[in-house]
Amino acid sequence: MANDNPLLKALPPAVDYLSYLTILEYNLTLEQLPLLHEILQDTTLTANIGWDLVHLLLPLLPESQSCLQDVARLGNPREVVLKATELLEAIVTPDGCEHEDEEEEEEEEEEHEQEQEEEDDEQQRTDGHERAKDSAPDKHPAGTAIPFKQDTSPAVLRQAGSSISRKGPSKVSQFSALLDMLAILHPRIKTKYPSRFLSTSLQAVLPAYAALAFDIKATDAVLSFINTFAGTKRPRLPPRYSSTQVSTQPAQLPRAAPDPEASEEPMAPEEIALQERLLQSFLTFVAEGYMSALPVDDDVPALSWSTRLLEHLYPDRIIPGRRAKREAFEKDGTLHHRDSTIGRMLALTRDLNLPIEDVCCTVVEPDSAADEDSTDLPASASEVPLSRPGCLYLLCASYASAVLFSAPSHELRAPLESTFFSLLANCFGDPSSATLGSEPVSLIDCLLFLGHYNFERKGLEGFLDRPENDSTFTRTLQYFSILSANTPSAILRYNAHLLTSKILHAHPNDQLRLSFIKDTLEHCPYENLKASAVGWLKDEILAANTSSLSNAADQSFTETDADNKNVGIFAKPTCIATLAPHLFISPMSMATKDEFQAHESFFLATLNLYYLLLSREGLKEGLNLQRTMDEVSEFEAADGGWLGLMEKGVRRFEDVGEEREGEEEDMGKGKGMSLLEGVIAMCKEKGG
Repeated sequence: MANDNPLLKALPPAVDYLSYLTILEYNLTLEQLPLLHEILQDTTLTANIGWDLVHLLLPLLPESQSCLQDVARLGNPREVVLKATELLEAIVTPDGCEHEDEEEEEEEEEEHEQEQEEEDDEQQRTDGHERAKDSAPDKHPAGTAIPFKQDTSPAVLRQAGSSISRKGPSKVSQFSALLDMLAILHPRIKTKYPSRFLSTSLQAVLPAYAALAFDIKATDAVLSFINTFAGTKRPRLPPRYSSTQVSTQPAQLPRAAPDPEASEEPMAPEEIALQERLLQSFLTFVAEGYMSALPVDDDVPALSWSTRLLEHLYPDRIIPGRRAKREAFEKDGTLHHRDSTIGRMLALTRDLNLPIEDVCCTVVEPDSAADEDSTDLPASASEVPLSRPGCLYLLCASYASAVLFSAPSHELRAPLESTFFSLLANCFGDPSSATLGSEPVSLIDCLLFLGHYNFERKGLEGFLDRPENDSTFTRTLQYFSILSANTPSAILRYNAHLLTSKILHAHPNDQLRLSFIKDTLEHCPYENLKASAVGWLKDEILAANTSSLSNAADQSFTETDADNKNVGIFAKPTCIATLAPHLFISPMSMATKDEFQAHESFFLATLNLYYLLLSREGLKEGLNLQRTMDEVSEFEAADGGWLGLMEKGVRRFEDVGEEREGEEEDMGKGKGMSLLEGVIAMCKEKGG
């Protein structure tokens, strides 16, 4: 009979609220949830027990969703908000407690607990009834201590048995349900300072979201949560296809109960501004978490903004037969959802009135370490920081929407020409840092997009506050050139190399360009970047000699020609003479084959340059190549000069490879040797 149901039989005033909670703990099962939903329509009852039901209902999702909504609508909003916040923190910190041990100790403890749970489950299966007679459980399955012990009923055993066979809800499901509750609870709180509750909740949501940002359902949930506060100040977007269902609240919820502790005092304008700022800040940190968590699939780093921009600017460079990234984002559902998600964030910046001035100041101004570790709640809007990476992503998304999708202009765009170097310094730190290039690929892609975009609009002025600022020019080149060597993504390395080449060749001072190439060849620890420097040199030589070769073809350079200021330095013998000690390196000084192979890309680039100088009409004589090679003392006594040493080096390390045991080890290493041998032979044919 229905009246025999313990949830109905023990309803207050039959027992007090605390005792009723205990009865619920022992008797709540999936089958009881519809009845509990009806019981919770009692506003007085829910206001008294709702806050302590959340942790009981959360493990029973999704069936308990309606009961959680009841608690959010009718429970005491201040108490339930604090409970929901506590459970959000528990998503990141298991069991809601802080561990002070090291990671290894934590892992061992988790393994021990898992083994213990498995033993307990087995014991329940084989001897559950005897165990029930001997003792009552000290804790509810969710982990909350109960006020006192009580004899175990058959309902508890049924609950235990169902918990063994039924898989619990995922962390994302719990996260989404708690956000849906907070979206109902916060508008219910009527106090003079609601920002104190909002700030506490947002600080709990952020680390939980950061741990789950890899799941698009978590991102959909958090954006829906923000939209609850922001409202909609624009026409709704047309529906876009997606691979997931967006987590939303029911279309029509029953009316929520009023705040039993409501304050009659109106909120001050400063409090309204503080709440808006908290949400603006929260959105920027969500953008940072989302973009940083995006995986690199099939060399599609994050949103591939830089690659799609280059495809837009240079459609003729798209390799026939290869799927363009722009097409991939249009037709692939997962990639398309990335565009849709960042579009939703961009729309929320308008709904939340995020000022463009604050965004720009955040990305270009240095960090303020004043109250970095402060845990106090903010007292004013000015104390609430924005996320620098998050602001950068939103700013970049705004530019990309205009360039790639022809979106109309709006407030979140501003020129960055005079502050671009500050932006690089803030995001990457010192260009000499060994960690440069290990940043999230989303951040690197974003800065490469802005770099290419700035260059196409303003040329070199897009990077220099003053054209004569040589230091800014050189350091900007250092950032992008190291990215071209160090970034894990091959496509981003290429985009960085292309941008470095554009900026380098655009500077009007050829002496400064030569100096940067020389510094790279002399001091750079990355051989692939040295190979790029040889490529820059080749481009500079070809560009400088295009106009001068016709005049110099019938006569060799003289000292007077070399001093002619109308002739660029890359058309003078000084160019090769300056770089020769760093270009034409002997492989015989290398001790191992591994060391030689590390230099293969550089050797190959240098040999290609050497072949160009030998074969291109007028270059060998115009740059006085033979004289330069003769003056390099290391090669004077060598048979065949530098080219002869290269040939000997290749043969020497080929012999080393043959002596090694195992063909598999050297199978992939012979290709580079073959290329080197081929170019050496071509150079010898040209008289090298």
